[in-house]
Amino acid sequence: MSHFTNKLLLLMGLAVSIGTEAQTRFTYQGNTLTTNEHRLLVGSKPTNARRNTFRTIEEALRAAEQKSSTDTTWTEIYIEPSVYWIDNPDDKAIRMPRKGETTPYGCEVTINRVHMIGMSDKAEDVVLACNRGQTQGADGNFTMFHFIGSDFKADNITFGNYCNVDLEYPRNPKLNRAKRRNAIVQAQLAICQGDRYTLTNCRFISRLNLCPFVGAPHTNFERCYFECTDDALCGTGIYRQCRFTLFSSKPFYTTDGIQGATFIDCDLHSKTKGTQYLTKASGPVSMTDCRWTSDDPMLTIEWTKRPDPRHRCVMTGCTLNGKPLNVPQPTAALPVSLPPFAIGPQTAIISGQWTLDCYKPLDTMDRDWTADNTRSSWGYAEGIDGAEGCWGLMQLQKGARMMYTPAEGHDSVGNQRCHLVVVPCKSGGQGFGSATTQYLDICIKFDTRTLTGYGLRLQRTPDYDNSVVVSLVEYANGQVTPLTEGTRCDLFKGRCSITLQSVDSQLTATIASSPVTPTSDSVALQEQTLTATMPHPNHYGGFHLQHTGSTGASATVIQSILLQ
Repeated sequence: MSHFTNKLLLLMGLAVSIGTEAQTRFTYQGNTLTTNEHRLLVGSKPTNARRNTFRTIEEALRAAEQKSSTDTTWTEIYIEPSVYWIDNPDDKAIRMPRKGETTPYGCEVTINRVHMIGMSDKAEDVVLACNRGQTQGADGNFTMFHFIGSDFKADNITFGNYCNVDLEYPRNPKLNRAKRRNAIVQAQLAICQGDRYTLTNCRFISRLNLCPFVGAPHTNFERCYFECTDDALCGTGIYRQCRFTLFSSKPFYTTDGIQGATFIDCDLHSKTKGTQYLTKASGPVSMTDCRWTSDDPMLTIEWTKRPDPRHRCVMTGCTLNGKPLNVPQPTAALPVSLPPFAIGPQTAIISGQWTLDCYKPLDTMDRDWTADNTRSSWGYAEGIDGAEGCWGLMQLQKGARMMYTPAEGHDSVGNQRCHLVVVPCKSGGQGFGSATTQYLDICIKFDTRTLTGYGLRLQRTPDYDNSVVVSLVEYANGQVTPLTEGTRCDLFKGRCSITLQSVDSQLTATIASSPVTPTSDSVALQEQTLTATMPHPNHYGGFHLQHTGSTGASATVIQSILLQ
């Protein structure tokens, strides 16, 4: 603008804008585009809000957030090829949820009418990444994005939680990064609070609880790719020409009870052996012209373990390893599933009687739950998943505890032995919902009034995703000290037999397992034995069982207890 023009405008009483910096030109798909307030560019250019260029994804989303609540124009965010960390992977701080919430987020933003566009036909060239999960860099199921709002699109982008998956970036291997841990935990991608989400030519990479834009009533996936294990996919999703690699047998927990999930012209590869299910709990699924492949030539595919005929499940024109596949719509009525027969709280410690209550042990005080003895902690019920068909006592709330106090005159014993048969609902061997101080303690030589004695602890830790860690422990006035180093145990699944006994000053625990439904070729799994010397032998004769794990699909069925 010339000096003469400036003078003329001032004479006319018009202000001269001094904040209109030149915008940035860039090329996408052969077209030259220019940034503006509704066309943002993320990549190598320095952050300059007036030029609408940004170095980080979050900066661009925050700029879009400022206008999306009132402006009806769509905002486009163009993203140059690179790896963009939504959460700093080198920050050693543990990500915590907000007070009163349970999920920590990498980026939480309120936006409407936003279109994120990766500037490459290959979705693997534009990677939005994090690498945190439950107990691995976060307290809670860490989720990369929380989108609040409606009308969202994304094209040509990889959304990856690399907590338990190596990040490999062929375009620039210097940006590769090894997974945080081998043990698979809940590591999520995006939760939505709104409607009308469309993802085209995108990739979604994680394992447990993938959560690719979960929460919207209508989510459309076109030509996308998914890698996941259990409880992972969007239960309201419509998947068209998508590809899947399924690393475990239940990619959905369930689907929307009315519309369900729909697959059209998709390719699904199962890494499961035996039976591949679609859902953990019954929900409607429709599959049309889909191609299944498997490394297991004997693989079978079913909707769920207990399909509900009220849920419409339809498969047409599908194949498995090139052969026609038809999984019929469930028509048989479900077996009667009775609710738990709740056993009322019995909180008193009385000689010769059982105590059935809820208790929060000292080593769980930093966990956000409370013991509630106004309601039942135990019920007689049928297990689910890995314990389906097995009946016994089950936990109805976290912290369920049972103790037996010997009758007076029989409360001084020498050697003691107990034998239990338990069936974890978790079928993989991990026993509990997550590694958040969730364990099962079984104790003998126990004084129920002072919480003193000896026992076996089975606990889920961040080290393993399909095993527990076992150790012998000493209780002293409620404080627990390990007597042995924690040892990996793969036997806490199926019908698990546990024998705990004391002979003189020696404490021994033996763990063994066998299938819930034995077959002609099934055999009991190898036993595992732990031994320790009790540093303070006693004559107590009580019994103590404490469960601090989640309930439902993470509970354990207690089938029998024999005290000798």
